[in-house]
Amino acid sequence: MKKFKPSALTLALMLGGVTIASMPTMAVEETDKDKKAIAEAKAKAEAEKDSDVEVIEVRGFRRSLIQSLNTKRYSDTVVEAVSADDMGSLPDVSIADAISRLPGVTAVRSGGQSSELNIRGMSGGFVFATLNGREVVTDQGGRSVQFDQYPSELINQVQVYKSQKASLVEGGVAGSIELQTADALDNDQEHTFTVQTKLSYNDSADEHPDADPLGNRFSFSYQGKFMDDTVGVSLGYARLQQPRISTQFVNYQPRLGVLPFDGAQDGGLTLPTYDENGVQDGTQSGNYIVPQGFELMARGGEELRQGLMGSISFRPNESLTIKADGFYSKFDSQGIDRGYRVNGIGSILDGSSIDFENPILAGENGEYIVGGTYYRDRGDVNDNPPYPRFNNTLTLQTQADDNTTESEVMSFGVNAEWIVNDNLVVDFDIAHSEGESDYRDEVMRLAIFQDASAMNPVVTDDIVVNIETNGLNLPNLSFNQDVTNALTDPNRMMVGSLEKYPHLENNESNSARVDFKYTLDNDHLSSLEAGVRWADRSYKSARKAYNYGDIAGYGINLRNGNYILGYDENGQPIESETYRPYQLQAGDYEIVQLQGEFANFPAFISVDNSYIEGVWLGSEDTQARKDWRYDWTIWQESEIKEETLTAYFQANLDTELFGLPLTGNVGVRVIHTEQNATGVEDPVIKNDGDPITDDFGVTKTVYKHTTLGIDYTDVLPSINLNFQLTDQDQLRFAAAKVMSRPNMSDMAVSGAWSYNTDEFDESVKEADLNRDTSPEVRPFYATQFDLSLEHYFVETDGAIVFALYYKDIENFPEKVTIQNYDFAADGITAPSVDNNGVPVASGDYSVLLNNGKGGYFRGAEIAYTQTFSFLPELWQGLGVAASFSYTESEVTSEFEAVSGLGDQTTPYPFLSPRVWSATVFYDYDDTFSTRVNARYREEYVGNQIAIGDEQKAYFAEELVVDFQASYQFTEELQGVFSVNNLTDEPNRSYFGNEAATGTLQYFGRQFYFGLNAKF
Repeated sequence: MKKFKPSALTLALMLGGVTIASMPTMAVEETDKDKKAIAEAKAKAEAEKDSDVEVIEVRGFRRSLIQSLNTKRYSDTVVEAVSADDMGSLPDVSIADAISRLPGVTAVRSGGQSSELNIRGMSGGFVFATLNGREVVTDQGGRSVQFDQYPSELINQVQVYKSQKASLVEGGVAGSIELQTADALDNDQEHTFTVQTKLSYNDSADEHPDADPLGNRFSFSYQGKFMDDTVGVSLGYARLQQPRISTQFVNYQPRLGVLPFDGAQDGGLTLPTYDENGVQDGTQSGNYIVPQGFELMARGGEELRQGLMGSISFRPNESLTIKADGFYSKFDSQGIDRGYRVNGIGSILDGSSIDFENPILAGENGEYIVGGTYYRDRGDVNDNPPYPRFNNTLTLQTQADDNTTESEVMSFGVNAEWIVNDNLVVDFDIAHSEGESDYRDEVMRLAIFQDASAMNPVVTDDIVVNIETNGLNLPNLSFNQDVTNALTDPNRMMVGSLEKYPHLENNESNSARVDFKYTLDNDHLSSLEAGVRWADRSYKSARKAYNYGDIAGYGINLRNGNYILGYDENGQPIESETYRPYQLQAGDYEIVQLQGEFANFPAFISVDNSYIEGVWLGSEDTQARKDWRYDWTIWQESEIKEETLTAYFQANLDTELFGLPLTGNVGVRVIHTEQNATGVEDPVIKNDGDPITDDFGVTKTVYKHTTLGIDYTDVLPSINLNFQLTDQDQLRFAAAKVMSRPNMSDMAVSGAWSYNTDEFDESVKEADLNRDTSPEVRPFYATQFDLSLEHYFVETDGAIVFALYYKDIENFPEKVTIQNYDFAADGITAPSVDNNGVPVASGDYSVLLNNGKGGYFRGAEIAYTQTFSFLPELWQGLGVAASFSYTESEVTSEFEAVSGLGDQTTPYPFLSPRVWSATVFYDYDDTFSTRVNARYREEYVGNQIAIGDEQKAYFAEELVVDFQASYQFTEELQGVFSVNNLTDEPNRSYFGNEAATGTLQYFGRQFYFGLNAKF
């Protein structure tokens, strides 16, 4: 029987970065015997340098590319890889940038940086991530890992598994991403030091009051071997400090309605009308889609990321290796938003609050109001705030938001590999991972007054807004001259409110596993693998709140200038219920005039939140707390726990089929899961809940504490077959059942009773239960198939790969409503009377459950890599790496792009049908290396980047271009230069039609230049 093992020289050449195109496919088994063979092969290759064998050493980007191709070629699964020569040689800001260039992988940009990764059209929640083979948690409640948390300097290899095998930890329907750090015992040299230092510059930072255009990166890594190469030590530290920049126009979700103006009745959309029985009785024209408001914000601040990695390996003999490693990353992302916000322009639909003229229409039927002139109080017919008869909806505020996030991720583990004998290897591993996040979410608002020095300042009522949105381009915007002048006048602008709404989240995971691998010597199986894994994961979330001057109105009166909240019988203000706005003094503010694309928008006053809080409210206790006045700080506090016990068996193949060499594996993974959550929900009888005390000592019995949970067992079979068609061609087939668990936050306890009239019998009143989240939600399941054909070139390094994939989705978590639900049969006690004592019947149950719906994700990929060594000498270092991915799905989603127009069916969130990436690189004489990379993704449905409530929207296509270059001054010293987002590509979104502008967000270009030293 033919066994596919490479020669020692072949292994050495692979390690040196050279592909042997005629070498048959084999799977490199990671045992100490193999490591010994590799070491011997390397030694032999070194010896042969002085003989008649020429060993070619390849450097630069080409070397990394060949290493990645070798990983793909000799893997037993469908895999993509990013490889580095050693720790610290990846040029990207974070590992997310490098991974997003792989076939079928796309990135979601957060603050201009690649962060969450999508694979084959599926979002980051379906992507599982491990670090050195261990599950890593995020700093938030989602399953999606924020990969910008991981410095590229501390990662030396990434593998993206697109097919599953039984020995891989379950969790990725889209795919699994394995991050690997360096092991000093695998290093060629006894001691190596790498130092990288870079300066950065953002070309749009000068436009922002809170951003320094300059930043810096520094990293240091060391790998050393001691005690006759039995002890290995790896240490790494990486620090990134750079401005956080974005400038954005955000249009709020529009609303459908009838305009009560002459001449509007015959335009817009014509929609059906219905009688009281729900039967269509005609049609009505004059339906328009109207914007509700907008904001213009410049985000400045600073990102500071520090990462620390360390490991120690002990190999006292050829049979035992013990390794302990740890990783720590602290990522503080300061985000200070300055700008203005206009609310209430959608009031033109009721015709009573504001005046509107000069409408600008768009759309096939002129149904979109995309511009016009809006008047707050035309003719001054209302008394201005703070007087009580004020009733106006159009408001203009300038504001300063502090959206700073402080987050930490930590993981560590101990692994022991014991080669019991020539056949049996036992692997033990224990690990801990945790992440926490503190999202500040603070805002200070300013309003325009007629005279800030008056005893009772009066809000300016004469506000005129002229706006015309321009689809996916920036709008035309202006105010009347008095308002334009006031926006930069400290005698007119006053601070009216301070609000704090922090989000606190904590994730924690513990695991232990033992794996066995038994090598066989027969004609069909190379080895058998089996293992057991236990894991425990928990998630805690809490909300707090503070709002200065909030009396029975959540601060809305105060923030809009209606700061006098009580009057005596003579109509005079009651001072005990008066919260004075703050008059700005010299040194309290600065005037901001945006530049670049935003230079035509009016200037405005900006303040520093912390400073104003001190001078205005220095004597106040402004700490945010759990507060019954904001009861969501009570019911949004939750704890979720998840415990799994897993066993797997896998047989590794090494045989022939139809005369073709065949390798691969077949196996099964069995997982038992117990999940439960503790939180609060409505009691059956109003105010008959458990005593719950807030941070002010106030105790109420509004809610009851509840613990809910389920347990279940999953069986996940898998098979991977690799056929060696020729020395250069191989065919892969893979099939598996896979799963992705729901977000931890989706498993929280929730439950709110409401009382409604039965839609079919008005004499019956029902008790309906709503659970937006539920610990009874199950994972997302799919059966997937992969087929790929790989051809590796003979005359030069490179390959072309064709792949087809199909995922059959069983179901997915979705909010469903079950009418006339039998609560008693489910063990739920339903109310017998409503809050007023009126008898009620059991009604509907709205809950997050697996909906039983399904469908396919299917697509095709093509990847092409070529180094043009056959060209004339000067051009031999030229090469290209390109990929194209097409994905389609019958799985859809629904959301209401326009409020009042009803849900519309859309593609599944984050699915971009077409994605491509292309890199052109050039290496010259082992001294100069350069590359240009372009990443494209087609439009998709995602979450709008906005301040305040999350909104779904359509995102336009985007093309991100990066450039890198390096020059090797000496063997030890390298100069580097790079530009991220070379074309300043913005994020652009819209609400169903490009005429309904969503978010337009610009980030600027980021330049890096510096030195790398290795010795």
